[in-house]
Amino acid sequence: MSNRRGWLLLAGLLFVAGILAVAAGSAGSDSPEHRSDNDGFNGTSALRQLAGRLGHPVTVIGASFDLPEPPAVLFVFTPVTPFNKDDAAKLSAWVTKGGTLVYADDNTDTRVAIAFSLHRVQAPVAVDAFPAVPALHGLSEVRASTATTPYRPQPNQATMLVTAGGASLAIEEKVGQGRVLALAAPVLIVNGNLETADDGRLAADLLGLAPGQAVLFDEFHHNLGSGASGTWTGTVWGDALIWAIIAVFVGLVIRGRAFGPRIALRGSADRSSGEYATAVGHLLRQSGGRQLALKVAGEATRRSLAGRLGLSRDITLGRFSEVLAQRAPALAGQYAEAEREAVAAGESESALLRAARRLHALAYPIARR
Repeated sequence: MSNRRGWLLLAGLLFVAGILAVAAGSAGSDSPEHRSDNDGFNGTSALRQLAGRLGHPVTVIGASFDLPEPPAVLFVFTPVTPFNKDDAAKLSAWVTKGGTLVYADDNTDTRVAIAFSLHRVQAPVAVDAFPAVPALHGLSEVRASTATTPYRPQPNQATMLVTAGGASLAIEEKVGQGRVLALAAPVLIVNGNLETADDGRLAADLLGLAPGQAVLFDEFHHNLGSGASGTWTGTVWGDALIWAIIAVFVGLVIRGRAFGPRIALRGSADRSSGEYATAVGHLLRQSGGRQLALKVAGEATRRSLAGRLGLSRDITLGRFSEVLAQRAPALAGQYAEAEREAVAAGESESALLRAARRLHALAYPIARR
């Protein structure tokens, strides 16, 4: 029964993750780049729907920047991925053949600006409400509470929208058989402003630049192209995948079970001298350190005997043998015999053990008894 509850809980978390992902990619989110599939305030989904209602075939340029043959109207809003050299050349050739480009960007893309001679003034201006030049049908006033950098029209470019202070917010230019209309403030035609003043009429007039023609929306430069980085993140399905991974992780943590009973950690205790000696002996045996063991035992015996005779523990071997023979001849003979036995032990472990015991007995006679 508990296993079934765990799976139900995991399924519930996945369901909630799906709802959150859909909500994150729907009307509640914002779109600073003015995507045509976004229903938020700064999205342009209403312009896309308006184009369909007015009878224009609507196409989204997403997988690759392949433009159909003109005539058609192409909307490019605030590219996230900059135009490369090939994209700019392709766009320029498309306009020259008869395409109509509506380029709405807060900051002009460098290659697009070079291709169509789009120049902006240095200082931005505040835009609230301003009269529209009667070059577009039915406009008396457009409104947008924002700040933008106006265009500086060139001799072959006409001003379409101008503020009361004379700032050009929209310019138009004939290019070959087509034309380019650059809008300095894309916020004028986003979802949240279409019902403000004559902003809706402005959107309808832009769609009417090519009556009955196809309307294209460039989403390739909003990180939807196959060559763009992060092609799946930021989309509804990408967010859904992220939330699903989080939900599975949380579910596995909640349903996690121990592999066995908890084992209490044993407190640390001091090791005995016997354990230390056993460990050292094991290491010496594994490494073949018989001669080292005899050397250590011999030096320990010599230091012990030197201490018993009142000699310095750092006395040299020759001086020690001379003094030992003078002060304790019997002990000197036993020490010399133990040394010879240690040297003759060779590779025999039993002989090594006897020699080590004899040296130990000389060094610590009381412990031996």
